[in-house]
Amino acid sequence: MSEPSPRQVLYALVSAGFVLVVLVFVVGAALSGLAPTWWTVTVAVLIAFAFAWMARHWERTGPMLAIAIGLFLLWMIGTLIVAVGRS
Repeated sequence: MSEPSPRQVLYALVSAGFVLVVLVFVVGAALSGLAPTWWTVTVAVLIAFAFAWMARHWERTGPMLAIAIGLFLLWMIGTLIVAVGRS
């Protein structure tokens, strides 16, 4: 096994940071009453699975970035849908 490149380490940290930002958004939406509990729990479980996968496969930067951005898009679109449904 070869040593990871600095780019791999940077992309892994950026991906993890992006998922942490999504986690902050999830908590913020839950505390503000924007998102229902079931949606918050669903996204939190997805974030936990994403972190578990990222911890195991952090050298695979492409899929890590795709998962991080995909989680953000899923949360954003889903929260917009459930927030409009609540009003």
